[in-house]
Amino acid sequence: MQGRILLNLFLAFLLVLCGCSSKPGVTVKRFDFNESFTPSSWKKIVVLPFSGEKKFRRTASEWFSFYLQKQPHYSIVTPTLAEIEITNQGMDFPEKGFSIKDARQAARLLKADAVFMGNVETHKRSQSPVKISIQLIDVKTGEQIATHTVGYPSWVFLWDNFQEYVKLATDTAGRDFLKALEYLADGKRIRPLPENLPPNSNKASNEI
Repeated sequence: MQGRILLNLFLAFLLVLCGCSSKPGVTVKRFDFNESFTPSSWKKIVVLPFSGEKKFRRTASEWFSFYLQKQPHYSIVTPTLAEIEITNQGMDFPEKGFSIKDARQAARLLKADAVFMGNVETHKRSQSPVKISIQLIDVKTGEQIATHTVGYPSWVFLWDNFQEYVKLATDTAGRDFLKALEYLADGKRIRPLPENLPPNSNKASNEI
């Protein structure tokens, strides 16, 4: 009898582990886009190093810029190259992230027409322990063209292992902004913009 109880407990534990190993769905996803904006002569866009969680902010910004390089319309300056070039020109990188004013100044030093700013957050006690927020700014006017916030949950056994979820959130943001850049560059003849998740959605899929 005792052996059977132990076997059942072991099988139940395996089922819990299997459930925790599956990839989670998006818990927060909001994409706001100024569809009336028409870039006059965008050619180059810079992705600045993200702010926020030190452990993940640089890799997240590089993952994000990797997605943007898949489109042929705009030249993308990666975060690493941006930091090297801007530092060489005497501008310091703020520890707490860029203000829009500082981001525009950095982009001007790189002769870029638009700039991405991002932030990575990790909080253990939250519905979305991993959250990434990104803005696209027009350098000339300072206008906020698009904002994106995406969050993923983390399972109880993986509280200290956020890397997979940071990458999932970055991948989602990268795919969404890739569509947005295609939309801007194609003269709005196509309509590929992603949709937001409904409020309090527990949608299981992380595809858009």
